[in-house]
Amino acid sequence: MHTRLPEGKPVFIDANIFLNAILGNANESAPCIRFLEAVDQDTIHGATSIIVMNEVLHRLLIASVVSDYGINPESAVHFLKTHPSHVCNATKVWDLMDDIRNIRTLKIHGIHESTFSRSLTLMQESGLLSNDALHVASMEEQSIDTIATYDRDFERVPQIKVWKPAKAV
Repeated sequence: MHTRLPEGKPVFIDANIFLNAILGNANESAPCIRFLEAVDQDTIHGATSIIVMNEVLHRLLIASVVSDYGINPESAVHFLKTHPSHVCNATKVWDLMDDIRNIRTLKIHGIHESTFSRSLTLMQESGLLSNDALHVASMEEQSIDTIATYDRDFERVPQIKVWKPAKAV
């Protein structure tokens, strides 16, 4: 783990940074909010992928069901499938996704078939789960070697540097 971000180089942003900024308690959210504000102000060059955006969207929909209806997280997907109107009317979720997409300097990269192929190799080499391997493969395609995340699994990948926003005390 590294304590400093590389100056002038892009940083890949994992889903948990966005989610902690939105859903975390003050101790977790404050450093993530500061980090994302620095990306918005172009002090930090932030990048992410469609896969990360989809993870964030999915988690926000789950959180909205838990919050709005008191449904436990394990039953939330079933609830959403059987109540599609909640998906359609999840305005708070759509607003939050727009907020992320409107971070002025955030680059959101697509995923190609070659990215997927590389992720399969990364899974076999480092034991990453599929989405995390896609993140690393996307980083490689974009020549990004630093990831902002609280996920320790990325520490198993020798070619990338892991940076965690300092938690407030």
